[in-house]
Amino acid sequence: MENYLLNSFKTSLLNENIESNINYQHKLLSNKDEKIVSTLRRELEDCDEFIISVAFITQSGVTLILEQLRKLKEKGIKGKILTGDYLTFTEPKALKKLVEFENIDVRLASKEKFHAKGYFFRKNNIWTMIVGSSNLTQTALTTNFEWNLKVNSLNDGKITKSILNNFFDIFNNFEKLSLEKLEAYEKQYSFYKEYRKKVEDIEKHIVPNKEIKPNLMQVQALKNLESLRNYAKRGLLISATGTGKTYLSAFDVKNAKAEKVLFIAHRKTILSKAKETFETIIKDKKMKIYGEDSENSPYIFAMIQTLSKKEHLEKFPKDYFDYIIVDEVHHGGAKSYQTLINYFTPKFMLGMTATPERGDNFDIYELFNHNIAYEIRLYDALREDLLCPFHYFGISDIEIDGELISEKTAIKKLTAESRINHILEKSKFYGYSGEKLHALIFVSKVDEAIELAEKMRLKGIKCEALTGDDSEAKREKTISDFENGKIEYIITVDIFNEGVDIPCINQIILLRPTESSIVYIQQLGRGLRKYKDKEYVVVLDFIGNYEKNFLIPVAVSQNNSYDKDYMKRFIMNGTDMIPKESSIMFEEIVKERIFDNINKSNFSTKKNIEKDFILLEKQLGRIPMLYDFFEHNMIEPSIILKYKKTYDEVLRIMKPNFQFKNISSVENNYLRYISSFLTPAKRVHEIEILDFILKNGKANFEEIEIYLKEKYNLSEQEENIKNAFKHLAKEIFISLSTVKEFFPLIEKYDDFYVPCKDFEKSYRENIYFKELVDDLIKYNLAYANKNYKQEGKETILKYKEYTKQEAFWYHNLDFNNGYQVSGYTTFEEEKKVILFITLDDSSSFTSYDNQFLDDKRLTWFSKNQRYLEKNGKLTIEGKIANNFYTLEVFIKKKLGENFYYLGKVEKVLSAKDILNKDKKNLVEYELLLKTEIENSLYQYLIKN
Repeated sequence: MENYLLNSFKTSLLNENIESNINYQHKLLSNKDEKIVSTLRRELEDCDEFIISVAFITQSGVTLILEQLRKLKEKGIKGKILTGDYLTFTEPKALKKLVEFENIDVRLASKEKFHAKGYFFRKNNIWTMIVGSSNLTQTALTTNFEWNLKVNSLNDGKITKSILNNFFDIFNNFEKLSLEKLEAYEKQYSFYKEYRKKVEDIEKHIVPNKEIKPNLMQVQALKNLESLRNYAKRGLLISATGTGKTYLSAFDVKNAKAEKVLFIAHRKTILSKAKETFETIIKDKKMKIYGEDSENSPYIFAMIQTLSKKEHLEKFPKDYFDYIIVDEVHHGGAKSYQTLINYFTPKFMLGMTATPERGDNFDIYELFNHNIAYEIRLYDALREDLLCPFHYFGISDIEIDGELISEKTAIKKLTAESRINHILEKSKFYGYSGEKLHALIFVSKVDEAIELAEKMRLKGIKCEALTGDDSEAKREKTISDFENGKIEYIITVDIFNEGVDIPCINQIILLRPTESSIVYIQQLGRGLRKYKDKEYVVVLDFIGNYEKNFLIPVAVSQNNSYDKDYMKRFIMNGTDMIPKESSIMFEEIVKERIFDNINKSNFSTKKNIEKDFILLEKQLGRIPMLYDFFEHNMIEPSIILKYKKTYDEVLRIMKPNFQFKNISSVENNYLRYISSFLTPAKRVHEIEILDFILKNGKANFEEIEIYLKEKYNLSEQEENIKNAFKHLAKEIFISLSTVKEFFPLIEKYDDFYVPCKDFEKSYRENIYFKELVDDLIKYNLAYANKNYKQEGKETILKYKEYTKQEAFWYHNLDFNNGYQVSGYTTFEEEKKVILFITLDDSSSFTSYDNQFLDDKRLTWFSKNQRYLEKNGKLTIEGKIANNFYTLEVFIKKKLGENFYYLGKVEKVLSAKDILNKDKKNLVEYELLLKTEIENSLYQYLIKN
């Protein structure tokens, strides 16, 4: 261990090129490449003792590490937390939560200008110490520009003793925080909070109200709208719930200098708030809600249910309004909307929606002539601070009578007392932001909502069920009581998916299976509106044995590609994959449940592809190509190509009545070769060479070398380039059964490679064939640059996913010609061995377990009936033991997955002949990797 630390110190302090264990190197934590909270969570999850010493603690900061604190409590690991009352910034609510943990000694440095910030974690005899600028607050641990230095030291190290002595000198001056002292501090905190609020109120009266101006995203949207209004009569605004689309419409109406305006919505509450918004932005126009006032007004706000009726509609000439806004326009297929939209002929009509993707197959894009004025999705809105951050917790639902909650669970079990207690316990534990709880619970069935509410009320919980059967009056009263704090929980099915604005919601509880990522986002969006005293929203997702629980990472990340690697990485480390202060946390058992479903799910189905195909066709107003799916973050084109061998075949199934041009059997052969063997590209060489030759008629090594250097800054690429030429010309893998049937795409001519004649002729003469080839090239280059971007001389990237075929391909190795592909394959000429290791190998013939000893060392076993020596000579296994070969390691957790590339083995530490349980000989090795495994991948591989 001392050597690990010493080498890491050398890397950190002397020369960055000195190899050492990355976990022990000094590191700057700044929220730039990774949120600081991700490091804190990892350290908490793996420590034997912890100390947190920070000037300020907020409830939002504690919420970020609540799951880790829960695990530490279960394991009985003790910690100490010291904070101060300086400036009365530390929140009493946060302290109350912390003192609930009997394993944590919480102390408050009172009447001290305590401003230190440090986090210390002991694992065995090593202390990891993080000292710098970050308090235990939401912004400090996720978005602020912070500087914290992470260092490691043994127990007896001078820096450890100095820091710990300094800490305990202060810590021991104060007693453990008692409830009495906490109550006294809470009174002091409330006094100063009330004082600051009064000062703010006075300042508001002194300083006149500032003019409301568009935010950055709205500025761009307004530019787009102004441009669109110059040539189009209709435009569609796609804007995530809570991003201010009503304000945006008001700004554009003002910019357009519209004299007569109609605003349409399907709920009165929406109309009232829209009218207030317009009156704030446009102060010189009279406005009224239709039917409430007989006085003529140029700006009218009307219910669609009323104005679409003939007797009301025909009160207005068709061209009466200059500008019409239709809110929640995804309902545009309904008869009432169609009647109104087809009747009026304004100068411009703006449709607004957060979710244009509909389950009723109505084409909202065509209704607005495919004119998308602007699009603000959830991810972008979070990044631009337009929405309130959320902290998501994926929680395991409980078993009742030995049965885990699923889609088939009966109402009786869904509303069982043990489940209600489980829900309320988690709701209380994870808490909320603000003074009062305002929780919205989504369930699957009306009966479930009603029964759940009745049983919760019997426990003294202030709650109410709301369903589609309830009157508008009951709905308005319930929402009013909810906003005023008379009700803590509203339990509903789907009626709050849209069209309801309750900004005070600070906790969302999902008690239903995820059947649709669209509905999921609608429900999540209910809590994301900004609100006074609401710093964040807690999202509690109770995850049972649901068939489609893999939709959770799809929905929350808003990555609809169904890329299994992305989905698993999001489950492992979603916090760093979503913007700003929001965070993601799944319980371990939930992670495994979702991983299993991801692994066994087949996304390459007609139903799955057709859903995105229809949606994309509506958006574009034309038949989508593969690159369109990639560009619009739809289902991954490589998944589409697993359904059929070429996209031409897919198109003929999706559009059976469309007259596509003919593709000959030879052209189909070329398309299948590119689609199956070159797609998806995990390096750019083959695709760039193919594109270069098609554009220029020929290419040689020197031209491609210069081209790749200029475009990608790739160096030392000779072997990769020559190998890529061989792939396209089929000069390699020639005896591989799956590639024998394909024709080469290029051929050698003197010192150049040129297109094969038939391929070049089809590309030049068949426009449809050319379009399909160009689409494959465009998609593959985009895919490689996004997911497998290369730098310098590397051509195969550590911690990325590869198939066995790709493992050989991107190492420039010809693996057919009789080579054994399972387990490990030896290349004598190159002195290289490719290892394929499965950790959870439950095959019946497996009689040993590969496992990690740490993030750099692992055990590995040879095939059966192998020895280190035979007849006095080293075998291949013996040569491996003596480090004769370079070992390249690919590993996967379970059968059915692709392999992750871990890089080279630095050294075989040990090897010995052993007997397995069947008394067969094999060799057991301990391998030392050249570099430590990326932490999120390592945690995934070793868990369970």
